[in-house]
Amino acid sequence: MPPFCLRLLGALLLCSLAVPLSAQAGQELKRRDLEELTAVQSLMTLQRFDDATVRLAKLIKKYPKVAELHFLDGEIDQYQHRYPEAIAAITRGINLDGGKTDRAYRMLGDIYTQAGEYAAALQQYEAYLAAARSGGRTSTIEAARKLVTQARTVAELAAHPYPFAPTPLGPGVNTPTSLEYFPSLSVDGQRLIFTRRVDRRQEDFYESTRQPDGTWATAVPLTGVNTSLNEGAQSITADGNYLVFTGCGRREGMGGCDLYGSTRVGGRWTEAVNLGPMINTRFSESQPSLSQDGSLLFFASNREGGLGQDDLYVAGRQPGGGWSKPVNLGPGVNTAANDRYPFWAADNKTLYFTTSGRAGMGGADLFKTTLSESNQWQPPVNLGYPINTPGEETNLFIALDGKSAYFSKGVADDIDIYTFELPETLRPVAATYVEVTVIDDRTEQPLVADVRLQPQTPGSRVTVRATDSDGHYLTVLPIGLEYGFTVEKSGYLFYSNHFSLTDTFSVTQPFKLEIRLQPVEELAEAPEAEADGAIVLRNVFFETGSDELVGLSTEELDRLATLLRDQPDVSVEIAGHTDDVGSETANQALSERRARRVKAYLESQGIAAVRITAVGYGESRPVAPNTTEEGRAGNRRTTFRLIF
Repeated sequence: MPPFCLRLLGALLLCSLAVPLSAQAGQELKRRDLEELTAVQSLMTLQRFDDATVRLAKLIKKYPKVAELHFLDGEIDQYQHRYPEAIAAITRGINLDGGKTDRAYRMLGDIYTQAGEYAAALQQYEAYLAAARSGGRTSTIEAARKLVTQARTVAELAAHPYPFAPTPLGPGVNTPTSLEYFPSLSVDGQRLIFTRRVDRRQEDFYESTRQPDGTWATAVPLTGVNTSLNEGAQSITADGNYLVFTGCGRREGMGGCDLYGSTRVGGRWTEAVNLGPMINTRFSESQPSLSQDGSLLFFASNREGGLGQDDLYVAGRQPGGGWSKPVNLGPGVNTAANDRYPFWAADNKTLYFTTSGRAGMGGADLFKTTLSESNQWQPPVNLGYPINTPGEETNLFIALDGKSAYFSKGVADDIDIYTFELPETLRPVAATYVEVTVIDDRTEQPLVADVRLQPQTPGSRVTVRATDSDGHYLTVLPIGLEYGFTVEKSGYLFYSNHFSLTDTFSVTQPFKLEIRLQPVEELAEAPEAEADGAIVLRNVFFETGSDELVGLSTEELDRLATLLRDQPDVSVEIAGHTDDVGSETANQALSERRARRVKAYLESQGIAAVRITAVGYGESRPVAPNTTEEGRAGNRRTTFRLIF
């Protein structure tokens, strides 16, 4: 029997009928009717389906019991998305030949899948497997077995659908004549940058701002980055000042597609620069996803040494601005098929990506994986139906709130950007942004200073970034954690504090702070100083009732050691203080031991012992009433006082 082909993504792959057709119920096509059948196939190849349908109908009327004609009729209906008619036509053919054409069951399975009737599709694929086993080749049986396995997964996902109501972003972003995709949202949710294929030919970046009524303004081209060449698939840091995108076929390129970077200076994007041979190869690098602080770069590449076709890689930003050697994400993420379109969420541990190498709805599905505390990828989770479909899902973007998702999808021959609410079980940890301005307390001029952040959890990584020329610093942090926070600049007293990003903070209520750094010589006048000029080390902690330093404390003590190295003529007094819980004698002894422990640590960092005095004041110098836990916590402190 003649084979039949499934057309996917608009590509028609016609299969030739055998000549002459096998006789059924005494019917066999005459030569001139075979010529007419050839003409029908030619019309199908040209996608002139209406004409093909008219001429095929005449043949079916003349030869109503030839199954192959009904199968062909079903193919035409299938391609034109007339699924009930296609199912009826294929079923007629099966009834006529007694189910001898095993691939007819596969056609029915494909049609039911395209129609979204996944349980019915599974039944047809199982019939295809049974028919193949009764007389098919080994390769046919194996192909049928894979289809059944896939169909079972699809049916299971479809049986437990998520609420899903994607909404188009409106005419300010989406247009009928161009394609819009790869959305990127600013941290405050008020600015959208996306890729537009203008008139379906030229790829450029466009920018739109959210209006007071929530709609999006008419998008305008992004100045500075766009050229006469194609620019697409961009990713931008949280502060909006660094952009990485994909450029293909460029004269200075190293392969088919390369990654390029651009920096925003004075409100305008600089000319894009190739990221260089550490990132780009003679193969293809594309679809970048930057971490919010720009320290990590995820991307897809088909370079040598991967696990399959396109794999996902990650590289780290070096202090000088370059990138480390990319690392393959490994079999926990990558497969032997295509793994693409990474999106690194703002919680700095959740990765979303598209793959055709894992069980899903078909085509390529969106998956989610999380990096554990031991830096291991957790088993990827399919985002489910109907977020995933039998088509291909790509370029997901999730806002800081963890629930507002953006993506592009095609309708007919157009592609537009949509937004939807991500189901709760699929969300990353919500995040907010921290915005800091650093100024000189005396002159009120902005300062370029180093900002150090450390989550107050064991094994957490310290991030260090400098404020810009306006003294401005912006970063994104997951909600629900506590953070140690230090700002330092040579010649100034470092600022330290710790804060907790609870659920009271959000994108609409971010953590904002103005920090006034005190020149060292004016330390005694610092507003946060205690009566004797001492400053609290807010991120120095001890084990309960002990002088054992908690590991997180070393970060702040290192800052004090740096200050003392920068001021070689200055000495320091370290003082320990306690609350009034316990006996006065025990508290006095504990405060002295803790002060000596800090002195010993500073000595280990190269500070001469003669420059350090360690004293304990026990419970004798409270700064708050000991009647509340908050007051007692404030009294349990370690301070330092510089001695000039």
